[in-house]
Amino acid sequence: MEKKKKSKVGGTVGAVAVVAVVLGVLFGTGKLGFGSGLGLGGSAPEAEKTAAETPAETPADTQERSGESETDKVFEIRVQGREYNYENVTYGGAEHPLDDLIAALADADKDARIQLIVEDSATKNAVDDLKAALTAAGFTNVHSED
Repeated sequence: MEKKKKSKVGGTVGAVAVVAVVLGVLFGTGKLGFGSGLGLGGSAPEAEKTAAETPAETPADTQERSGESETDKVFEIRVQGREYNYENVTYGGAEHPLDDLIAALADADKDARIQLIVEDSATKNAVDDLKAALTAAGFTNVHSED
């Protein structure tokens, strides 16, 4: 009886070893698994290479392609709480004060439309401060949805 128990244990250990080897081969060759995690469908080095070779598009490139003049362009600033979001940068805190936002808009035509998107969480003081700063900087076409 002792021998039958030993053969069951040996068979189980052997089966687990075979499954581990098969899974290791499948994961190692990329036939089974979760990818590089970059969501680009390629290996990490290829994805990094593609991103590094693609030049970043500047606002001037976008403007040239669309045929918009600075005056036709709409600059959108989202106001949330006491902070302002413009082109995926949050202003109004210690790292990027409101003055930095005005500096980011410095090259824009002063007659260009500036659209303030006021979230429910926006404070009245934040909206008023932004409007005052834009007016002081010479912007004349400021609109809000509040």
